[in-house]
Amino acid sequence: MSERLEGTEEVAPGRGAGLEFLVENDDALAALVNVIAVIGDNEYFLGRRVSEWASSGPLLESAAACAAITQDKLGHSRAIYALLEELPWANRPSGLQGEVDRSRRYSVSFLDDPLPSWSSVVAALAFVAPALNTLLAAVERSSYDALARRAHRILDEEKLTSAYGEGLVRQISYEERGRRLFQERVDDILPEMLLWFGPEGEGGIEAMKAEGLISQNNEEMRQSYLDRLMPLLEGCGIEVPGVKRSEDDTRWEYGELEWAKWNQLQRRLER
Repeated sequence: MSERLEGTEEVAPGRGAGLEFLVENDDALAALVNVIAVIGDNEYFLGRRVSEWASSGPLLESAAACAAITQDKLGHSRAIYALLEELPWANRPSGLQGEVDRSRRYSVSFLDDPLPSWSSVVAALAFVAPALNTLLAAVERSSYDALARRAHRILDEEKLTSAYGEGLVRQISYEERGRRLFQERVDDILPEMLLWFGPEGEGGIEAMKAEGLISQNNEEMRQSYLDRLMPLLEGCGIEVPGVKRSEDDTRWEYGELEWAKWNQLQRRLER
């Protein structure tokens, strides 16, 4: 029989005891679990949706690129999902290996169904992938070292995919018909992606920032995302109604966002 005293650290280890990572703030830990599930699910479903075009891209090279991007995205999701098993949080989401493994999804609604057109594939790569990279950049120096290391590696691997996605936007926007089709997808997806970073002052993100788990708050991430996205869209003649630089040129303004339609837990638009 053990002689350890009940109530001591030996009987009831603190959160993360036995692991290098330790955080006592439950709000920060809950938000961290959520952020990891959100990154994992969006990587998984982006890879899965792109994979469905690996044999039907408009050009042989685009089909090959879809296959390569699929391999990267599914690999990233597996690397991120593994972190969920390390975190001392009850009822944490499990990683996905199949689309119906879990009823609750933490991915944007734009990826719910197979992408119906090549312009949808371009939009997913142009809008979802940079949003993921923005969030990964915000945790690249996280006090949770395992997450920081994975974020750094994924961002390094994403350089080619980002350049390819930007090239697709320029390519599809070159002709009037392609630009019109892509514009329709922009109108669909941009409102959800602006919501994706969460409302300003969100408690979980603020708690993560206080613990050094993330370096940017909701609005800082949204501004970083628009910094990445807007020059490309404007350069391609894509209209983004309501999004413009402030008069003092210090930030992007985007009007009121429809938070009533936003599912904060799953970080997705309710449709």
